[in-house]
Amino acid sequence: MPPKRHLISLSDLSTAEVLNLLDLAERMAAAIGLDDGKAGAPVHPLDRILATLFYEPSTRTRLSFESAMLRLGGQVLGFADPAASSATKGETVADTARMVSAYANVIVIRHPLAGAAKVAADSASVPVINAGDGAREHPTQTLTDLFCIRRELGTLEGLKVGLCGDLKYGRTVHSLAPVMAQWGCEIIGIAPDELAMPEESIARVRAAGGTYTATASLEEAIGDLDVLYMTRVQRERFPSPEDYERVKGVYVLTPEILQRGKETLRVLHPLPRVDEIAPGVDADRRAAYFRQAAGGVPVRMALLALLLHLPCTKDTSGAAGFGKAHRPAIQPLGEAPAPEPTVSGPPCQNPKCITSTEPHLPAEWYERELGLVCAYCERPMGVPQ
Repeated sequence: MPPKRHLISLSDLSTAEVLNLLDLAERMAAAIGLDDGKAGAPVHPLDRILATLFYEPSTRTRLSFESAMLRLGGQVLGFADPAASSATKGETVADTARMVSAYANVIVIRHPLAGAAKVAADSASVPVINAGDGAREHPTQTLTDLFCIRRELGTLEGLKVGLCGDLKYGRTVHSLAPVMAQWGCEIIGIAPDELAMPEESIARVRAAGGTYTATASLEEAIGDLDVLYMTRVQRERFPSPEDYERVKGVYVLTPEILQRGKETLRVLHPLPRVDEIAPGVDADRRAAYFRQAAGGVPVRMALLALLLHLPCTKDTSGAAGFGKAHRPAIQPLGEAPAPEPTVSGPPCQNPKCITSTEPHLPAEWYERELGLVCAYCERPMGVPQ
């Protein structure tokens, strides 16, 4: 029986498994005609169901997961509004995940509270994929980012990567920074003090062997960058409207600022954008964010194929290779990494942690370099938000 794997954090995948997934995503991209615009290859019906549990708004992530499952030949069920679910009656994430495991073969969950995906994975009997849990992580966005960067620049190694905007609450940069550090990349955080990268995320970058430099000036930093990763200032993550108003619109990438960048620079953005990238930038070849978003479908096809142990083959007909397989061609995922040990402690005080609404959860902590951090939201003890 193949091992059951979840994707809650990018640390759940080894470097070799990430590269394997990106290679498989290239095959998926060819199968669906991502680059040439041709009609996708024939799809064999697949007896697998994806459940999407979206407690928070989403366009790209939800639709690309649904598109990925449909393009693999499977089916999709779920909800895009928690008001239309039993969450309004008080049902916990743990109970929802346990129940939905009986209806589907894999679960994708997005939730506004950090740690919700871990709770779902701990309770489900099928693979669980984190589609974003509060301000903590968004691992499938990072896989999409890696797929885009490798396609655009031909490598993931030794790059200068600028992360600009909301680095405090931006879960995409919390996932991306330590992974790029593993490939020897230099990470430059471009943000005002109010939106600076959390110390625990910087510690993960350095633990991965990377370097982290902070600056407040986009104009000064852009000239040396290989990748500029813009982010929006996320109104929904701020404790108060007044805090948001003080920093909104702090960075706007314009065509004039982009001219300071190298010709080989690529601009990424997880989207949606608000006002941090001027529309005039879109026509510049260096603007890769719409190509980046399109790559989310083959990446999520590859991830679903691996977690569901679908038979991947070298199919000479040009099909994706599922349903009528004969010879494996892609290295399957192995055993999950050993879980990080936890210690008991007081309840987490972070109001954005899943434990704030599901107090039945045990108070568990990881022992890290910076001290004890919550096993759910990964905030250090004594740091409320």
